[in-house]
Amino acid sequence: MRWWPHTAVLLLALGQSGRTCATGFSITYENVPADAQSAVAHAADIWSGIVISNVPIKVKVSWVPLFGSALGLTLPNGRRDFAGAPEPLTWYATALANSITGTELDPGEDDFDVFLDATADWYTGTDGMPGSGQFDLVSIVLHEFGHGLGFVGLSKKDGAIGSLGTLQASDFAPLTTSFPWPQLDTLPSIFDRYLDQQQNGPFTLMDNPGTQLGSVMTSGQVYFNGPIAMADNGGVAPRIYAPSTFALGSSCVHLNESTYPNGDPNELMTPFSDPGHADHWPGPICIAMLQDIGWTIAPDVGIHGTAPLAAATIYPDPATEVVHLATPTPMVAPRIRVIDLGGREVVAARSGMETDVASLSAGTYVLELRSEGRSVHVPFIKR
Repeated sequence: MRWWPHTAVLLLALGQSGRTCATGFSITYENVPADAQSAVAHAADIWSGIVISNVPIKVKVSWVPLFGSALGLTLPNGRRDFAGAPEPLTWYATALANSITGTELDPGEDDFDVFLDATADWYTGTDGMPGSGQFDLVSIVLHEFGHGLGFVGLSKKDGAIGSLGTLQASDFAPLTTSFPWPQLDTLPSIFDRYLDQQQNGPFTLMDNPGTQLGSVMTSGQVYFNGPIAMADNGGVAPRIYAPSTFALGSSCVHLNESTYPNGDPNELMTPFSDPGHADHWPGPICIAMLQDIGWTIAPDVGIHGTAPLAAATIYPDPATEVVHLATPTPMVAPRIRVIDLGGREVVAARSGMETDVASLSAGTYVLELRSEGRSVHVPFIKR
């Protein structure tokens, strides 16, 4: 029997705690049972109260057999070098690009496709109480929508060679997207631009494709160095999942599983889910990371970090001897310290707007400036 696609539109629905949402979703369903559609709509409703976009987000959700290879898989549409793009030569998930411009950049195309495993034992209720052997569909869809909104990179590894922006439609066969696969042109996503490895620095400064990039992708020590995410995480760059064996679609596109295990408020965007467990909120680190890549977050959505200071500029970067920090306005009793990407202090706090880094090994570090109970964290490279 053929199941025809069905479209539902959620516009200015009520989100968590009854607040008015800022974003609408237009969802096309293919083969998705009615009870599962209700779970998908509930997850979309949660996201609609978190991110702000004047352009409805168009999603195609398909119910297909994945036979245990994954519970879900999301393939986002993308745009680069659009008018108003914050970073040139960089891919943005189309939903994010649309929100930045306030314009629909992909008329007639979906913003992202979500594939859900028709063979899984799903719990389709919305109360977060799955049976011991069931997977909570709302949690999985919430996770997959996070990828569609831009919590996603373009990492790939063939043998020893790692790359950004070489993914092909054939890498995900037999699944196919509802939109034309873009020519990625070995360019990073905006998410990739924040990926960093302590000893070797940001992914985007490495040869692409290259063996160094391949090595760091499986180093187990990859971090997201966005300033809002670091501020929310106590000055520590959130750790990214980068196991010793590269897994396409899992490596370098999730928070690290062991760092944010079940029960942690940031567990949703880790790569694995357990039956009998539910989580219906993205967590403060995920929300902060979405802010770093360009999303505007609804004003009544809180994240837990200390309120940051105004933007700061560090120079020189890369540095060899001394780093200086400049801010738009003078700081009261500023104190600076240097930490590594894992949050370990490597230069103790001292007064002033500069610090000596000559003794540090080469790599990426974070300069933390504190003043009047607030802080700013700025990554830099030591040569």
